[in-house]
Amino acid sequence: MTDALSETARAALDTEPLTARTLAAAVPLDLDPDVGDTPLDRTALLEAARLEALRHGRGLVLPEHLLLACVRLTGGDLAAARERLQTLTARRALADYEALRPVDPADRPTAVLVAGLPGCGKSTLAESLARRLRAPVFSMDWQLGALVPFGLLRPDNTTAVAEVQMTAAAAGQLRLGLSVVLDATGHRRETRDRWRALTENLGGVFVGVECVCTDDALLRRRVDDRARGIPGWPATVTWEHVGRMRRLWEPWTEPHLLVDSATDSPEIAVRRVLDAIPAP
Repeated sequence: MTDALSETARAALDTEPLTARTLAAAVPLDLDPDVGDTPLDRTALLEAARLEALRHGRGLVLPEHLLLACVRLTGGDLAAARERLQTLTARRALADYEALRPVDPADRPTAVLVAGLPGCGKSTLAESLARRLRAPVFSMDWQLGALVPFGLLRPDNTTAVAEVQMTAAAAGQLRLGLSVVLDATGHRRETRDRWRALTENLGGVFVGVECVCTDDALLRRRVDDRARGIPGWPATVTWEHVGRMRRLWEPWTEPHLLVDSATDSPEIAVRRVLDAIPAP
């Protein structure tokens, strides 16, 4: 059982009176506890916080674990609060990569983000581009599949873990002046903007590619028939998952290339992307 508190957690736990409001004020993280003035039971709060710490693989109760415990005890949306905490954790980690600079400022590597819904052909395109560019391709599904056997992924942390892993992989190459291809859903505007900024901070050129399939019947057949062979990762997804990702997709308003796998052959798609990459 976790029996240690960080100094900041101990200070937050010792606020008087101990209520959701005073705890939220002592721990300035937006995890959405009910900030009412109902007194909190210290024993129950600490026990719930210990469980949250253990869930996150920590032997130390941190202030954020107290806030999650507060959400639990006040009947808040604990799943949403846990996901927000993972997002905040990822943003802290990502800030370190955003501060990196290129080893040689004269280098002009390229980062190609191939994004889109499952079944739209983004992995096929990304792998073909990687072979043509002689550049590594970093796939979100391959990276996450490697973590599944260790039980490290949860509903609240998968998105955050995936983004940090992809960012770290890309940053390690770009800072050396080496080009990369990123194979990811890329449905969040914040993620796309972050990878563009990372590339430009490291002296590179960012090329965004949005893969679509305007023939839904064809898209569904592709999804149903997929067998990707990624260790630790499902061979395919459900059609309902495709619909959910479509609803989550945030419009890509920045300059990028649109490839329709219902009309563009793989060879044409590769040529279009290569033509969009500025010459060295």
